Amino acid sequence: MNESNDNKNGYVYILEVKDIDLPVCKIGMTSRCPHARCSEINKNSTGDFIWQVAHQIAVDDCQKLESLVHKKLEPLRQKNREFFNIYAEVAYNAIRSILENQSEIRETIIEEANNLSKADKKTEKKKIKHKPSNRKFDPKYAEILQSFTSLLGIKGRPFGQFSEPLFGVSDGNEGVQWNLVILTNSEEIRLGVNLEGKAYSSWPIASFILSELEKPNIEKLKTESKYPERIFIHFMRNAWQVTARPAIVEGNIGGREFPLSEVDSERWNSILMEALDCLDENRQYRGRKKQQVTFKNKPKNGEQTKIMEVSPHLTIWTSINFSGDIESNLKNGIELLKPVHEWVTNGTYPQTGVIS
Repeated sequence: MNESNDNKNGYVYILEVKDIDLPVCKIGMTSRCPHARCSEINKNSTGDFIWQVAHQIAVDDCQKLESLVHKKLEPLRQKNREFFNIYAEVAYNAIRSILENQSEIRETIIEEANNLSKADKKTEKKKIKHKPSNRKFDPKYAEILQSFTSLLGIKGRPFGQFSEPLFGVSDGNEGVQWNLVILTNSEEIRLGVNLEGKAYSSWPIASFILSELEKPNIEKLKTESKYPERIFIHFMRNAWQVTARPAIVEGNIGGREFPLSEVDSERWNSILMEALDCLDENRQYRGRKKQQVTFKNKPKNGEQTKIMEVSPHLTIWTSINFSGDIESNLKNGIELLKPVHEWVTNGTYPQTGVIS
């Protein structure tokens, strides 16, 4: 009898998305340390998010408890997956309620539960503190974020917050990136190719700008694109300070973003020259330049204009339909932007070509 109980001993664990306040969690069971299981999931999964352990409950029949939990939360479950569209805290409270209203499964103590590694303890300290939000979470947000990581076969790197004006995920590449942005105020979804003005490996944005100035390929891209009117080019000017990039009046290089269909050679050259002027010519454009910028929101007890380091930031995006078959809509968006990703990558790394 004891041997049978030992075989059933284990944990029901709740994982939350690391580094982003998103009401999605993963609920599963394991007979091993949940932190080890979480590391295994992060290592072996080809897509989805990076997860961290939010809660773990040791019981004498982890399979049965997991089954009860999944059945109870079925309306919130994503199809054929262990993902649920609720916060980890809500899921934990639901499990506590299930345990309290039955008598067959009992909590127990498993010695390794208290023997976390230093890395695990560090992760525990970094758990997300969720802020209350009146914003309604649409389950399709989670679906499209996970479809994005799955279709590209990447580990999503989250940015922003659900409670803020935007949130999303990128492929985390240090250079040309794929990203997916959800604008929470308008519920608009944008799939994009992104290249920030950062050092990375020898300032790739400088390589792209110089390459396009020397031999522009934008007309070719426009000709080869099926729907150039659905692709938008946005070169931005980022102002840098220690804790954030403040919104500035001069933020739009060229004055605004443009549909690809409207960008001719003359306009493109003008945009590129303004973007290049955001980089330090004394360092062969491999560094930020200092410019006077105007804050959109005047700082408290401070001037509205200031000399700050700036750099250019390129994003090229298309809108994704939020209705119908989300995965199919996203797949079409990726196909539309693939030539854009190749174009930016080839301009950034002209010696090596496309990076897969």
